[in-house]
Amino acid sequence: MKKLVMIVMLAMMLVSCTTSKKSEIDDNGPKYLEKLRSFETRQKDMTGRADNKEFDAFLDKVFVEGMGADFMTMHFSVIDYKKYGIEKPPVDLGEISYSFPQKDFDYMEGQLEELLSFDYDTLSYRQQYDYEALEYSLYETLASYAYYPYSFLFTSGSNLAENLISNFTDYTFYDEESVEDYLACLADVDRYFDDALEYTEKQSKDGLGMIDPWIDYTHDTCEGMLNKKEDNALITTFDERMEDLDFLTEAQKENYRKQNRELVLNEVLPAYEKVDKEVEKYRGKKKTEDYALYKLNKDYAELTYYLVGSNNEPIDEVFQELKDNISTLEATYVSCFYDQIAYGLLQDAMNGMNENLELVNRDCLEYLRTHLNVYYPDLGEVEYDIQELDPDTAPATAIAYYWPSPIDNSNQNIIRTNPNNMIGGFETYGTLSHEGFPGHLYQHVYYHRTDPHNFRSVIGFGGYTEGWAVDAQYYAYRFSGIDNDYAAMGLFIEDAWYFFYYSLIDLATNYYGWSAKEIADYFEKESMLMSLTKEDAHQMMDFVVEMPGVYCTYGLGASSFMTLCERAKSLTGEKFDYVAYHDALLKNGPLPFNILEEAVNEYIAASK
Repeated sequence: MKKLVMIVMLAMMLVSCTTSKKSEIDDNGPKYLEKLRSFETRQKDMTGRADNKEFDAFLDKVFVEGMGADFMTMHFSVIDYKKYGIEKPPVDLGEISYSFPQKDFDYMEGQLEELLSFDYDTLSYRQQYDYEALEYSLYETLASYAYYPYSFLFTSGSNLAENLISNFTDYTFYDEESVEDYLACLADVDRYFDDALEYTEKQSKDGLGMIDPWIDYTHDTCEGMLNKKEDNALITTFDERMEDLDFLTEAQKENYRKQNRELVLNEVLPAYEKVDKEVEKYRGKKKTEDYALYKLNKDYAELTYYLVGSNNEPIDEVFQELKDNISTLEATYVSCFYDQIAYGLLQDAMNGMNENLELVNRDCLEYLRTHLNVYYPDLGEVEYDIQELDPDTAPATAIAYYWPSPIDNSNQNIIRTNPNNMIGGFETYGTLSHEGFPGHLYQHVYYHRTDPHNFRSVIGFGGYTEGWAVDAQYYAYRFSGIDNDYAAMGLFIEDAWYFFYYSLIDLATNYYGWSAKEIADYFEKESMLMSLTKEDAHQMMDFVVEMPGVYCTYGLGASSFMTLCERAKSLTGEKFDYVAYHDALLKNGPLPFNILEEAVNEYIAASK
């Protein structure tokens, strides 16, 4: 799984120190949701037209202002912020308020108005993709503002207490200023959590209190932190990183170690203890089923799946496409199984029959990097750091995650694996292909090497990035050395079943409001492999209400990639070329799928 520093939209929704009355934000949410629904991509200029300098200057401003809005986002995105003219934001973890000020909504509308003032037909090929990516992202953001009360801070899918641990343990020190900044943010944890708890209390008074699974998850996260004192991950990882800093004297290193230790023991851990205690008061007061998205707001439910799937197709079409692709995957599995492939042999392969599946960490990543050119453009040498997380503070729901490199150093890539969830063999190989090659790390570095405009680091499309990584696992299994039938079956067992099935159940539960009986009946009638009792279905429904959309980012994204590929294959026939096709998907960076489809159309036209 990929874990980001911060989702820009959520950050903008939460950063505020004032309150506002009901205003244009609430009224304009539906207006921008409709713009998102009706967004259509345009044909791009293929003549080699030069870049429009005024438009790039506008994008420069979008980048600089975006990076200057939040310190942690800036730190993980840019090393030398001064070089880019970024005004350093306040060195803290940001402000959290229950309402969003009109001025920030007005600012985003102003940015959209300025974007739309440019004549699309005067822009270069690259700029036209940038224009549409930003336009679509702004519609997403402006539509989302109306639903800020539904941004829950302590959940099983996105938990501030958990995310802060990753932010601090993976924080990179570039100079003494960055060390001082780190300590300033660490000292801000108690204040930040107080803001989060106040926000959560206001939600509760509005009938949006925490549900028990979120409380349990928050408790487990806090307990993992509180179980260790002197050997806490925030102390041990800091001490280890100090060792490598040649810009500090030994006396300075020791002084900073002391400051960090005192902050962790005297401020951070008590803050986690307070969170653990405070969220407990909501236990037993809300039912999980009351948080199905359609019950909160039907438009909000629709917008959620646009956001997580990076797709503005009508939800009915997305749902049908998902069901069709599940049927295809199931049919492939069954066909392989009945081609006299015994399940026991597959299990042997998954347990390490093939030596490539037994490779771990760097050896496995290097195997993947040097063999991916069967299906993907060769990337050459890439630097990265891969380490295991502290088992006590590792995110319970994560197997691994990737931190993208900053824009001014494409070699600073970080992969973290969770020793609690990595079981070796087939799963480890798939996980590292997802996070590394040809998954997240590969996609990020490949696009970075095309010299994109810096502003693209300000926006993102989760359905593309996670869907890409799931799709990459499929091809990685095929160049693992395992028989293709094993690879197809293994993909289904390891990934497809929960990414795709849980996405289907998520939409059925959170958007359509199906009952447990309706879900069980659907699988009984439509699925070749999946069978659910009513009780099983109810348990899975609770899970997707507890974490709505989490698996859809993977499942809906992968489903869209699957559909695009099958379309390209059918229209190019024998001329289809995986390397050229994947270049078409990569070269314009993460995009919503309706815009990405235009890049696929370009590939199809060039192949005929």
